[in-house]
Amino acid sequence: MTNFLPAGIINETLEEICQKIARLKEMMDAGENEQAQRGLADLEETALGLRIFIEKFSCQPLIYTGLGSTDEIIRRLEWALTFTEEFDPSAFKKSPSNRKQRMR
Repeated sequence: MTNFLPAGIINETLEEICQKIARLKEMMDAGENEQAQRGLADLEETALGLRIFIEKFSCQPLIYTGLGSTDEIIRRLEWALTFTEEFDPSAFKKSPSNRKQRMR
């Protein structure tokens, strides 16, 4: 299981919000104010749901703009995390061989 979430679900929700805005504009142009009011409530609910979804994360989402597909990047990050989760920095600092190497 991975802790990395592709942003597809966020993109899909943003696309849905844009579609709802376009529909609301059409309703307003057609004078369908009551339907537009209901549409605004729906739009607000969708945006709030996305906000709550993002706020549940333990940290802010990151955006990687380098090379590689989403799956490749997730594999690289998972690989790197396997080493850092097992790494004890205090043991590294106390190691006599590390102190000798740093003094050279």
